[in-house]
Amino acid sequence: VAGVIVLSNSTSVFALTNGVRQVQLVVDALTEEEANAYFDRYGVLNSDEEDRALRRRIVQDDTAIIGILEKYAEIYEGTTGDAAAKRAAAEAMFDERAVEADTDVEKLLKFGRGVEKGSEFDVAEMRKLVKMLLDAATPEDGVFDTDLDLPTAKRVAPVLAEYPALRYNPDTSRYYWYETRHRRAAERFKRAKSPLLRP
Repeated sequence: VAGVIVLSNSTSVFALTNGVRQVQLVVDALTEEEANAYFDRYGVLNSDEEDRALRRRIVQDDTAIIGILEKYAEIYEGTTGDAAAKRAAAEAMFDERAVEADTDVEKLLKFGRGVEKGSEFDVAEMRKLVKMLLDAATPEDGVFDTDLDLPTAKRVAPVLAEYPALRYNPDTSRYYWYETRHRRAAERFKRAKSPLLRP
């Protein structure tokens, strides 16, 4: 089961941002099986195969965080019309969140442009972190901060708060994607051979 801790930006060394993510701190997300059980429990996206296909996309390519799944359920249940209309509303939310993730990752990759080496960060350091997370054999395990030539977690915190594609867990000393959708966005940049991923 997912764990959620409520913190403020002033006390957290995790990346927290506006809206839903400002009050939800991910400790662990639901498994795909648990997410499907949640949707089944509330009768969300289970009317036909198209519904179930969108459900898989949400869990595998967006997030399995319970708070966001609740938002999908609210959109689905709150939309009038048949199953197709409800699915379209949920899919619009999926697409909107994917675009938002692209923007989050783009901002992160552009971070530090023009910043001198030795300052808080520079762009090469941040891109190195993104590349290591992309290359991680098991993304859910994250990347140890000891494997990186980056400033201390305390100095990282305000940066991640401003560029919410990543989070840092001081208990595990690892960096993670904030949500699966951010990893998918970075993968799109990689497939497109974006110059933003060059050193």
